[in-house]
Amino acid sequence: MRLLRLTVVWALLGCVLTSVEAADDAAAAARATLARIQALRKERPNDGVLVFYEALIHVSLGERDAAFQFLRSLKGRKLGLVPVRDSGFDPVWNDRKFQTIRKELADEEPQTPASPVAFRLKDPKLIPEGIAFDAKGQRFFIGSIAQRKVVVTDAQGHARDFSSPSDKLDTVLGLAVDAERGYLYAVSTNGFLDEANTERRNAVVRYDLKSGRLTNRFFAPEAMQLNDLAVAPDGTLYITDSMSSTLFRKKPDEAKLTRFGAAGALRGANGIAIAGDGTLYAAISTGIVRVDTATGVPARLPQPDTVVTGGIDGLYWHEGDLIGVQNVTNPGRVVRIILTDKGTRIVGLTVLQSHHHLDFDEPTTGAIANSALHVIGNSYAGRYQPDGTIKNAADLKGTAIIAVPLRR
Repeated sequence: MRLLRLTVVWALLGCVLTSVEAADDAAAAARATLARIQALRKERPNDGVLVFYEALIHVSLGERDAAFQFLRSLKGRKLGLVPVRDSGFDPVWNDRKFQTIRKELADEEPQTPASPVAFRLKDPKLIPEGIAFDAKGQRFFIGSIAQRKVVVTDAQGHARDFSSPSDKLDTVLGLAVDAERGYLYAVSTNGFLDEANTERRNAVVRYDLKSGRLTNRFFAPEAMQLNDLAVAPDGTLYITDSMSSTLFRKKPDEAKLTRFGAAGALRGANGIAIAGDGTLYAAISTGIVRVDTATGVPARLPQPDTVVTGGIDGLYWHEGDLIGVQNVTNPGRVVRIILTDKGTRIVGLTVLQSHHHLDFDEPTTGAIANSALHVIGNSYAGRYQPDGTIKNAADLKGTAIIAVPLRR
């Protein structure tokens, strides 16, 4: 979503350009981040996503010519790096030179066949972000940002409320089903809203799949803005905090979420996935990391310069590879990230659905069901404002769930 997208970008940049009073400090922070990116580029000089982010930092500093030069250097590489609105490029968005470069980069990405629409929801003001699939009940759970609730739907899109107003949820982001224990977990947070300035709330709530009752609420007092979560085979929860670039964890016998690993260790933390053998992966601003489940220490997966795995929102493990929904460095696409050496190295990337899909409007996350990733195609999350209102709500359409085949 727009606010989460900006959170990820700000986590990368290390600054928030929101006020005139803070301009000097923000510029200093941007310069420091530029130095960090340049240091990384000495280690990985041909890493396209670092070039992309360097251009973004120059935009934040008002250095248009430098930004355009870096973006032009990406032409011909066909990396799928295409500037997105509401991700930091807004100061130059209406610049003719910028739009020319952007179009050239967008036109380089091959167009895949349009994946089918599995079903559509009727409510255009749901503003969904997270989705999970209950294989036993053959039903999908979808979380609403705007309406602060969870809905449940069958494969035909017949939806009803699953949560109750008495549950007192905040905006609902990541969802995960623990099929073995019969639970649905949901992230409840107000971390990216104005109201968090007065009282910040972050928790994971647990529902009983059979009864539909909320059975527990696990708070994260140290968190800034929880985002996505995954359930390990033993029932342990792992949750990303995008605003603080930190991982949180809750073991089955624990009553609250606690920081796991060093604070700020996962810059731009977003999607998270667990392999069948318990290996933990997380999406960060510049790629994918493998997290040591004993220590919480992340290790970035090496990858060829022809691959871009930065800017991924939803992340999933499937048959030895990772599946990602990319929406920070691209208007929105679904990719298969090909792993090797027992999941410790990336060797390639296949685009399963390009950004050309007509029902893509900031796709966020997905759920694997029946050999397809069922993606929230038009989340409209960018319309949701920090004050809790929806921009241009009359223009919205019902949510389209796109079934992207996991083999092309």
